[in-house]
Amino acid sequence: TKARLTSPSSLSVVDVAIAEAVASAAAVPTIFVGAGSFLLSSKGEEKEEESSSADDGEVDIYRDTLLRYAGYANEVGEAFAPLVPAVVVPASYGVAITYVIADTVDKFRKSLSGGKYMQGASTKCAIIEGVDALIWQLAASVALPGYTIHQVVAITVTLLSAMGLTDGVEEPGPIIDALPTFIGLATIPFIVKPLDEFAEVGMDLTYRKLSMPFLETCEIDFDNMP
Repeated sequence: TKARLTSPSSLSVVDVAIAEAVASAAAVPTIFVGAGSFLLSSKGEEKEEESSSADDGEVDIYRDTLLRYAGYANEVGEAFAPLVPAVVVPASYGVAITYVIADTVDKFRKSLSGGKYMQGASTKCAIIEGVDALIWQLAASVALPGYTIHQVVAITVTLLSAMGLTDGVEEPGPIIDALPTFIGLATIPFIVKPLDEFAEVGMDLTYRKLSMPFLETCEIDFDNMP
């Protein structure tokens, strides 16, 4: 009986297919995180100059403290989905949505009571700023990181399969089973600030560009006050 051999050409086809799958899965998240990192680095000097004055200002607990990670609760829940009871995933979305709503309400209240807008238009302008916070949070806390971590996990699964550690193996073992989850979780700290900055610039170029002229008409002109 002749032994069945896999030709070099067939192996190269498989390798190319795997490389294409990984590249395709990584393309968009790489653009998101890479663009955010570039924007952060370009603002580095400006942030250092402003840091001394910012020390005396109010700290935004929803965006400048560890509470920011509460917005990633749904990504953590999705990453752990294969390892935990089913109720954990919807509960993690509840935590993330609660965080998003809390930040939205916080920004609305601060705009309403900050004394920045004229009395007759303060509610409308506060709503505009609240919507700004809501859209930013949905992008920076849910959509962008959710898609990024999903793709990271998918790439890990593809590579493990290509190495023969999952397909055709009855019991890959707990470490192999959990490896995509752990890699997804380990990714979170590295993408938070770049994706936040990416969402910030995206808002500046879209929603804020449209809403800013209206907000300026609401502002109190302290220079011309009697």
